[in-house]
Amino acid sequence: MTGAEALYADLGHFGASAIRRSWFCVVLPCLLLNYFGQGALLLRDPQAIANPFFHLVPAWALYPTVLLACAATVIASQTIIAGTFSLTRQAVRLEYLPRQRILHTSREEEGQIYVPSTNWLLCAASVALAVGFGSSSGLAAAYGVAVSATMLVITILIYTVMRESWG
Repeated sequence: MTGAEALYADLGHFGASAIRRSWFCVVLPCLLLNYFGQGALLLRDPQAIANPFFHLVPAWALYPTVLLACAATVIASQTIIAGTFSLTRQAVRLEYLPRQRILHTSREEEGQIYVPSTNWLLCAASVALAVGFGSSSGLAAAYGVAVSATMLVITILIYTVMRESWG
């Protein structure tokens, strides 16, 4: 779900056709292979339920897969930060948020921005979550709540646009 969220956050940066091509040619086939593989593994070995993704990996590829998962996490976090900056900028333009300092980091690309106040808010929230939950299982539960909250906020924003702009 957050991968789809990240794709739509990047929509303004890359355009709809690039997002569609990457989704249908790369992301969707990889996700299907992964989830079907996990399902087949669980049908064969129900004890693998603890962590089916890493149980799918042969022993020799475990450490490279952990590194790949870490890299994917870093990329996803950067995407979420960029998406948050874009949402903040759009909310300021629509007068849903007060004016804020928005720095453009590229002369060629208008969508490449940095919002210092939003960055510090994300930093404080991340530290508070890590300290407050204290364990990876607690953070995993918080992550589930965050994904649900993100979907709720997006639904509210879509409803607002549909009601106010489209009538």
